[in-house]
Amino acid sequence: MLFSTPGTHYINRFLGAIVLLVSLACLNSYFFQAPWFQASQLCRLLGAVVPLVIIMPVGPLIFFYTRAIITPGWRIDKTHRRHFYPTIIDLVPYLAAIIYLIGYFLKMITPNPAPWALFIDNYNTYADIPRWLSISVYLYASYRLIQVNSGQNSTYKWLRSFILAFALFQFVWLCFMIPYLIPRYNTPLLEQVGWYPVMIPMVVLIYWMGIKGFLVFKTGDKNAYKRTLARITSDEVSQTLVLLTRLMEEEHLYLKPDLNLEMVSKHIQLPPKTVSAVLNNQLQLSFNQWVNGYRVAAFKQRVVQANCGHLTLAGVALECGFNSQASFQRVFKQLTGMVPSEYRDSVTS
Repeated sequence: MLFSTPGTHYINRFLGAIVLLVSLACLNSYFFQAPWFQASQLCRLLGAVVPLVIIMPVGPLIFFYTRAIITPGWRIDKTHRRHFYPTIIDLVPYLAAIIYLIGYFLKMITPNPAPWALFIDNYNTYADIPRWLSISVYLYASYRLIQVNSGQNSTYKWLRSFILAFALFQFVWLCFMIPYLIPRYNTPLLEQVGWYPVMIPMVVLIYWMGIKGFLVFKTGDKNAYKRTLARITSDEVSQTLVLLTRLMEEEHLYLKPDLNLEMVSKHIQLPPKTVSAVLNNQLQLSFNQWVNGYRVAAFKQRVVQANCGHLTLAGVALECGFNSQASFQRVFKQLTGMVPSEYRDSVTS
C-alpha cells in the first residue's frame, strides 16, 4: 500500500522501505527461534545466506523521508548513495557464510563450520552497536531538520510523532543491548526474556508507523489540495495552467534532469502547493507524471529524427531530461505500454 500510494507515492516509498526492513529483521528473529525452521537443514542454510537483517539503511531512509515531506519536490540523487555504503556492515555475516559454502563445495576450505559460525555469532552481537548509532544519528538529524523548518500542519505533527516513536524504540533497544553485549549477562538475559523486549515494541512500531503514515497522506493531501484550491479563483487556476504550459512548451524546462517542484514554482512565482493542487485537480497528474509526460513526448519526436542516429536510446533519453536509463525505461513503459526499443522499431520500420 505504501509503495503504490498515488500522489505521495515517492514520499511513502521511503516509509515503505523502512517498514519492510524492520519487518524483515523481525521475521529473522522469528526464524531464529522457530523449532520448525531450526529443524530443517535447508531452512538454516537459507537463513545463513539470505540477508534479512539489513538495518544500516534505516537511518538514512528516516532522514530522506523527513526531508521529502518538508521539502516538496525534493528527490534523492546519486550524491546520496554514500549514505547507504555502511550497509556492508549488515552483509558481512552473509558474505562469510557464502564464502564458506563456496569454499566447502570447491574443497578449498576445511569442512569445519564451527570457527565460521563463531565469527558470525560474535559479529552479529557487536554489529548492533553501529546499527544503533546510525539510526540515532539520523534521527537527530531528522529532528533538527524539523526544528529548522517548523510547521503546525498534520504532516509536521506526524513527523514529530514518527521521530519520537523511533527515539523511544531506540531507548528500549539500548536498555536491552547493554546487558546483551556483556558476556556474563548475555545468556541469562536470552534465557529469561529472549528477544521479546525488543521484538514486541518493534512489531508495534511496524504497524503503527505503516498504518498511521499511510492514513496521514491518504487523507491529509486531499484536504490540503481542497484548501489550496478554495483559496484560488478559477481565473488564477487558468493562469497557472497557461504559465505551466508555457514553461514546458516554450522554455522546455523539462530538459533539466534535476527539475523539481521548487524550481517550477520559482519560475512562475507561485507557491509549490498551488502548483501541486492545480496539477492534481485539473490535470489529474502528480508533478513527476506531468514532467515525464513532456520528456516522453520529446523522446518520441527525437528518436525518429535522422540526426540522432549516432545516439543510443539512453543517450536520446538523457537529452530529453531523464537522469538515468532505469527511470527512463520504467516511465516510458508506464506511459506507452511498450519498451523504448519496441517503440523505435515500430516508428522506423
